Amino acid sequence: MRAAVAFIVLVALTLIDGQPARSQEWTPSQDSVRDATQTVTNYFSMLDSGNPERAYQMMDDAAKSSIPPTMFAEQSEKFRSQAGPLLERKLLKFTWLKDPADAPFPGIYAAVDIATRFEKIDRHCGYIVLYQQPSGGAFHVMRAESNFIDNATAKKIETTNSKLELDKAWAELSRNCPNFR
Repeated sequence: MRAAVAFIVLVALTLIDGQPARSQEWTPSQDSVRDATQTVTNYFSMLDSGNPERAYQMMDDAAKSSIPPTMFAEQSEKFRSQAGPLLERKLLKFTWLKDPADAPFPGIYAAVDIATRFEKIDRHCGYIVLYQQPSGGAFHVMRAESNFIDNATAKKIETTNSKLELDKAWAELSRNCPNFR
């Protein structure tokens, strides 16, 4: 039944293999926290409102090279149609790193764990990784991952199997979401 679980990676950018190492956590300035939070808010706001072209422009160049803009827009629109309107988005945790040894570039990285609810998706989690060059400037999106079970699939799993099977499927899927409870 796990095959019935709707799993999608909105942006599977392979620039960073997983999340940055946590060995070089760093404490950001209040301005960095504000700027990163605003970047996350703007990025998702553009996706939620049906403007994937502008969200795509917020990605760094290396990330853009991993997915063509048309494919990004198609995946974003497909998800938006499947999810329905946004009901709630929580930024669960920011993990900050500066110049991590295993990162592709020196600079500041912010990994932001997220939990979201939509009209047609109650079970949704993921993360977004932001990058800022050592010289400063705007944060750019390096990677975003989205994991979910839409409500129709959840109902089918529960009806066909059991609530326990649904809970097990979601527990397995949400393991990909750091700090999700």
